[in-house]
Amino acid sequence: MKHTLKQTSKRKLEIFDRVIKALASFTVSYAFVVIAYVLISYMGVFDPIDNKTALQLMCICLVIAVLHFIFGFFEIKSIPLYFLLYFGVVVAVVLFMGIVIFDFLVMDITFFVCLAVMLVIVFAGTYLIAYFEDWKKVQEINKMIRENKEL
Repeated sequence: MKHTLKQTSKRKLEIFDRVIKALASFTVSYAFVVIAYVLISYMGVFDPIDNKTALQLMCICLVIAVLHFIFGFFEIKSIPLYFLLYFGVVVAVVLFMGIVIFDFLVMDITFFVCLAVMLVIVFAGTYLIAYFEDWKKVQEINKMIRENKEL
């Protein structure tokens, strides 16, 4: 009975940790998206941001965070496949919601180039900031392994 209770408690802690990471990813990505959007709109490519657009961007970031949260339960061993899948989710959600649901994507090459650059920057920035702690832990573990091999 105690063993099962311990496993249940550990599983709840893992899910809680994943929820916190998803919320961190959501907030960081939304901040990056708004900043990038404002900069690109300042260049005249995107329309200026208003409340409606801000809410639409927030919804898109939330859907992406939820899908990434769900994909987090699948163990993907290959790092390139992991990034390809996660970035693919970003692109698919942005295109689907931007074209079908919110109808704000402009069929213009400049728009799509700026959008693509924005997606890459936001994706990279989100993972660098939201998952920096995980990266630090991996580095510490690798250092301990190297030190133990030297002994």
